[in-house]
Amino acid sequence: MAVRAESGVKGRIDWAFALAAGGLVLMGTIVMLSAASPLPYYASLVQRHFVALFGGIVLFLAALGFNYQIYQDQAKVVYGLCLAMLVAVLVVGSVHKGHRSWINLGPLTFQPAELARIGLILVMAAFLDARARKIKELSTIVLAVLLAAPLMALIVKQPDYSTVLTFLPIIIGMLFCAGASLTHLFGVIGFGATAVAMPLLFTYFQIAYPQAAPGTFAHFILQTEHFGRATALVMAGTGIASFASWKVSAWLRLQVRGMYFVAFPLILCAGLISGITVNHRMKSYQRNRFVAYVAPQVDIQGAAYHVHQSQIAIGSGGLFGKGLFNGTQSQLGFLPERHTDFAYAVVGEELGFWGTIGILGLYMLLIYRIVAIGKLARDRFGLLVCAGLATMFAFELALNVGMCLGLMPVAGIPLPMISYGGSSLMITMWALGIVANVYSRRYALL
Repeated sequence: MAVRAESGVKGRIDWAFALAAGGLVLMGTIVMLSAASPLPYYASLVQRHFVALFGGIVLFLAALGFNYQIYQDQAKVVYGLCLAMLVAVLVVGSVHKGHRSWINLGPLTFQPAELARIGLILVMAAFLDARARKIKELSTIVLAVLLAAPLMALIVKQPDYSTVLTFLPIIIGMLFCAGASLTHLFGVIGFGATAVAMPLLFTYFQIAYPQAAPGTFAHFILQTEHFGRATALVMAGTGIASFASWKVSAWLRLQVRGMYFVAFPLILCAGLISGITVNHRMKSYQRNRFVAYVAPQVDIQGAAYHVHQSQIAIGSGGLFGKGLFNGTQSQLGFLPERHTDFAYAVVGEELGFWGTIGILGLYMLLIYRIVAIGKLARDRFGLLVCAGLATMFAFELALNVGMCLGLMPVAGIPLPMISYGGSSLMITMWALGIVANVYSRRYALL
């Protein structure tokens, strides 16, 4: 029986989704006006924000008007443009806080990595849709990672590890929703977790055991980061342990495929090598972020200062906050990056516990509606696009809020629509416009 589409505006707009997105943009604007008010360039910042907001509305309406399936048809073009932008920023981009990540466009600065992340979601959705019949094969996982690898490598060259960090959850979320093998996904998760854990582990041991005696376990761990004998021993030990496990399982006649005993040490060793490489390439300010996470008491006025002031701001807000423009940590300049990375702390101080709950509630509603819209999509491509965007928003929310509370390392990940950022706001609204278009075309007749 044919499904009849609802006619008119009512059938083309998900009002709960629109309420959540509009509420977050409005709250972000209010928080920005308050948090940035003490800054000497306040007027210029406000002007740039409203220019970006106007541009974001235009991009949202444009994305709502164009059939989202055009991105699937032109996936190769989208991928090529993403690569070209990331190469261009390395050549003509401006350097800010140690990153060559921005291209100046008049009154606005444009960060190609943010657009490339949305582009990857569109390209990955097209790729996984084309591989629907082979989604359970290991080759699909490998090809998906290889598809993202050039983009991630170019972003690492900037270097912008924070943005690269968001790619892995997006890839895993989209593969999961596409129906990939859970065993293969656990392999990807194991690689990513190992690569991220190694720099944290090395930082902890450097702080806790700065004078570790030779022959001790702490000294062995610290030597592992130098690609020497200790590293080789860890890799060899992983292989031997896996071989022993295979022998035990065969003796017990357990039905475990032999390839798992080969894949396990390879994944761990690849994660180890990647983690050591990242550890070597980290700059001093990036290392300080890890120090602030694993041992904040070591340098409370230095490396851990941002997080410490954020915790004070959120804690001092109480239930109802101190009121807009009345926060002491934000208005008196104690809280760094208060209008960007730590905007959530300003919400906690000036609007209190209920203000933060309101922000989290709007985000939960937004993510829920994106997932629901994905389920209503007319095709697999629309579902996967929504899955990628929902994963991206959920991860950024968890990382930014966790960072402000001291539960996660400071990663330089802004809170979309709440933190100030012209290109971030515009690209986010364009992405939301794509989701709105998926909903408006959920019926084949539209």
